Amino acid sequence: MNTEISKKNGLSSAFAQRQTNIMANLQNRMDVAAAKHDQHLLELLTHERFQLEYHWRDISPPPHRPPNAIRLWQHITQTFISRRKLSLERRITPKGEEWWHVADPRSGKTFNAESLGVAMQWIEQNRLGH
Repeated sequence: MNTEISKKNGLSSAFAQRQTNIMANLQNRMDVAAAKHDQHLLELLTHERFQLEYHWRDISPPPHRPPNAIRLWQHITQTFISRRKLSLERRITPKGEEWWHVADPRSGKTFNAESLGVAMQWIEQNRLGH
């Protein structure tokens, strides 16, 4: 029975490690896309991340951890990482106007641009995200 428990823990540990590796690889790909200002690829990778998180919600977590612990840890990690990174957000006003909001937590700088091109130019001029 003891060997059966250790096998289960080994499989659970391998499953958790696999999830961690996949998410780390995905985050690296997102960082590269952001550094290259490839918005289309960044949108695709963000969609991929949401799909993985949704899929993993339906899979039983490793038995040695409470079900919500993994999701809580992922949320805390993503929140911590996102607070340190340059963000570029598309915003639509109630009048239907498109704006781009740039925020760099490291420098404290923020900027609102009327187009993606203007936002990208401001980011490059201020040498943000490097």
